[in-house]
Amino acid sequence: MRSTTPQEPAARQNRQDRRGQRRNATRDRLLTAALDLFATQGYATTTYDHIAERADVGRQTAFNHFRRKEDFVTAWVQQRHDLVDRQDETDASDSRSAVEVLAGELRVLAELNERDYALAKELHDSGVLHSAFALGAATPRALLAAVTRGQQRGEIRPDLDPGTVADMIFDGYVTALSRWLRTDGGHPLAESLLTRLTVLATGFAPGDTTLPTAATGPRNP
Repeated sequence: MRSTTPQEPAARQNRQDRRGQRRNATRDRLLTAALDLFATQGYATTTYDHIAERADVGRQTAFNHFRRKEDFVTAWVQQRHDLVDRQDETDASDSRSAVEVLAGELRVLAELNERDYALAKELHDSGVLHSAFALGAATPRALLAAVTRGQQRGEIRPDLDPGTVADMIFDGYVTALSRWLRTDGGHPLAESLLTRLTVLATGFAPGDTTLPTAATGPRNP
């Protein structure tokens, strides 16, 4: 029986690493090609053949990486969320309050949308951006991490579920983004996002107003 030399596992791992790098590079090239085409010629009129030709790969290769055209949009949304998540790795040791950190993360999202306005507008108007959020663009981990740290520091009520708070902030972002795109960017997106965050953080009822519970329903006339 042939024995395995110490070099063979390392060589096999190197080959696997190179294959993974080539696969990631091809995926990135396909995503860039698709997004460029969506922005310039429209989402509906862009086909897999167009994307494959722009990325200089075969049509089947495009399908292997992105099974549905909507997957390009979901990947684009996730790409932005990953940027915010990486930003949070720096924010974790920051002395700023949780609300200030959340505000910074929302500003990053606003800047990304402003930078890629033509693409965001096209994806919104074609209806696919809403589908991308619904199909798996989960709340960025950075929002949950900031809320959790805020609770640990006593800046956010400990009785609240941090996931629910993070989801509410993200839902506010999605709604504000949709309205901003629907009005052709007619108002500052960051300002709208920060206004929503302020209302959520401070509440809108004055004093010790008694809030209804989930069991409270409308009274019979």
